[in-house]
Amino acid sequence: MTHFASIPFVALLGQMAARAWRVFTNRRHVNELTHWSDEQLKDIGLTRSDVRRALAQPFYRDPTSVLSTTTIFGGAFNLSAANGVLEKQPLILIEGHKGKSGQIAA
Repeated sequence: MTHFASIPFVALLGQMAARAWRVFTNRRHVNELTHWSDEQLKDIGLTRSDVRRALAQPFYRDPTSVLSTTTIFGGAFNLSAANGVLEKQPLILIEGHKGKSGQIAA
């Protein structure tokens, strides 16, 4: 006897149905945040515009992914190229352990 889940097409349909249900449920929960006050949203690290931006996603996208990146990065992205030039911080000489010059760098 063959299990239906071992058939790739049936397994794919099951995964799609589970994802659709998860997106629907998460969208319903995020929609509930529109009824919260600004103080309640601030308590969980969100703003009203964060909730609006999450709900503005297409219906097939999970709005919680937008909210999770908002709270992780503080809402503002300061992105730069991975291969960009980094600014070097100058060394500061401090008093302490006496080396050859009498000072060490920190």
